[in-house]
Amino acid sequence: MKKIIYILLLVLTFSSCKKWLDIEPDGVQLEEDAIKTQEDLNKVLYSAYDALANHNNGRLQFFNELLGDNLERPQSGFTVPIYQRTTNFFNSDVGGLYTDLYNVVFRINFIIDRVNLGKISVDDAFKTRAIAESKFLRAMVHFELVRLWAQPYGFTANNTHLGIVIRDELSTLPKSRSSVADVYAFIIADLNDAIANLPESNGNYATKDAAKALLAKVRFQTNDFPNTVALCNELILKYPLDTTLNRFENALNSPEKIFAFVSTGVGDNRASTYINNYRIVNPTNPPPNRLSKSLYLEATADTADRRSMFYTIFNAGTSSETYGIKKFNFDYLSNPISYSSQLVLMRAEALLKSGGSATQAIADVNAIIERAYGNKNYNVPDGTNINDVLAIIRKQRRLEFPLEGVRTQDLKRIGALEDPTGSGFVTIRNSKWNCPGLALQFPVNENTSIFEFNPEGGCE
Repeated sequence: MKKIIYILLLVLTFSSCKKWLDIEPDGVQLEEDAIKTQEDLNKVLYSAYDALANHNNGRLQFFNELLGDNLERPQSGFTVPIYQRTTNFFNSDVGGLYTDLYNVVFRINFIIDRVNLGKISVDDAFKTRAIAESKFLRAMVHFELVRLWAQPYGFTANNTHLGIVIRDELSTLPKSRSSVADVYAFIIADLNDAIANLPESNGNYATKDAAKALLAKVRFQTNDFPNTVALCNELILKYPLDTTLNRFENALNSPEKIFAFVSTGVGDNRASTYINNYRIVNPTNPPPNRLSKSLYLEATADTADRRSMFYTIFNAGTSSETYGIKKFNFDYLSNPISYSSQLVLMRAEALLKSGGSATQAIADVNAIIERAYGNKNYNVPDGTNINDVLAIIRKQRRLEFPLEGVRTQDLKRIGALEDPTGSGFVTIRNSKWNCPGLALQFPVNENTSIFEFNPEGGCE
């Protein structure tokens, strides 16, 4: 496995050097010698899952949270400009994540290329499954990239604003950015192909339902509420809500689980960045990254809400007062990616915004509230004003998914929907939802004559 991954990285690094393959480096096995069979390709596919899990282990989520209002300013390092929304093309943290994600896409496109062009002999069942899984992963990566490095869907009326580079073939040649409309169309097409061809059951890997759940998130991010409702309706019946309040503890065995990255131990930890960022080792010392006061106050305002037990305060009443979360106080955790709590709250909001059943929307949010409180005493009454119900649903989204990278993208989505002119009605940490700094800057290696960088200047 390591040999195959090393060879892929060599191909990626040197693909622009025309004469590199004319020379056989000592001690290095060339790609055509190492990847020759169906089993070899299957290992490359597993390596793509492995690589994406290592970037989706709280790292991607952390970048989203730094742009939002759930965290305090970091103490130091290259993440400070992300928090300040002043990234430039020399920021190594930003450039590192960007490059790592596209390296995953390169592996995926390698598989699709070798299978489709018949360069490696595979049976029909493998071809169908491998391409479907590859498209699922490719859609997931492009979705994460476009949300972090571009302004959100709805930023312009027809989404003609610049998105990201679509990598749909085995090439590392420079490309220009596609429009956000085209990027989302590409993501949706990949997911529809995945849904059509993935198996119903596939162990720890992608299934039809995993692709449907991801497509539901994509539709929701674009404020496509009817399609969101339809997908959620199909899945929620199959994946009932769990009783646990910390889904990370029960990520693999929960009835809610649709797709997760699996951890087998400390050395194979798919939630390592979550743990490293937020774990409280000493109850008297804050963790490396601390919560914002606004999240702490909202999450602990009602102690009858049992989720409030996850939060803690350090140096209370002093000038160095700060806040932490105990949700990730484990040696290792599997990482839930798609699960029915997401779908229930997406459906609730989508129903209200599309003129659907308010009764069902209230029932959905009440299922989340009742689990949090352990009784029905705090449920939303039938007949409650729709705007009030919508505010409760959105509050529950913040309380259910803290530090999971959801909050910032929710506010961007809501801004595009309800404050399209950027008047300041929807803000993210005191800045307009569409300010330039809320899209990360691209790394310097994209600096070509055909590539346009994001504007710099931060946020007001």
